[in-house]
Amino acid sequence: MVNSSFSYTNRQKKTYYVRAVPTKTGKVRYYLTQDSEAEDLITEVPEDYEVVEYPYDGKVVIRKRVPVHTTNEEQAIVRSAMEAYSPVKDFIITAERGGIAISISQFSNYFDQLYLSAEEAREQFGDRVHLWKKYDWTMTFELLDKKTRNFQVIRRAFVAQDAVAIDEGADLKALAKQYCYHVGRESLLKFWTPGEDW
Repeated sequence: MVNSSFSYTNRQKKTYYVRAVPTKTGKVRYYLTQDSEAEDLITEVPEDYEVVEYPYDGKVVIRKRVPVHTTNEEQAIVRSAMEAYSPVKDFIITAERGGIAISISQFSNYFDQLYLSAEEAREQFGDRVHLWKKYDWTMTFELLDKKTRNFQVIRRAFVAQDAVAIDEGADLKALAKQYCYHVGRESLLKFWTPGEDW
């Protein structure tokens, strides 16, 4: 018999199902399970919920749906810029609220001579490398104005601040081309003030 329940398989090849469990107050709580034979499995996720895989460690959660204010086209612009201009080929693009975020694996940093590349890690450790691969947030294009489509570029900081805003503008394609080039390169660390480097 074919299992018609909703399922989600993450990058670690772990498959999750969703249970809808009634509460004492008459509401419903949703839980993830890896048991395909569990009770109360649902066939589809309710419209106001979503199943999400976190880039960092592949953790899967079910949560209230988070709105996305950027368009598919804008997300594609960032992805295309990464593919065209960044040396990093092992990355994940995510979109939440006004942000289009770039996360890169530990095999994609600017100390290339010290660490394995994603391809080298796969050759050395085999297909199981996906079980412990992590993706760190590196840069976000944050939508500041829904009408003008003005974006701010924010990069990860490795000092006291968690992040540094380095530029903004309404031409996302130009911003993505300029700054995705630096993702995976040491030059990204030089940007500290909007539009300027050291």
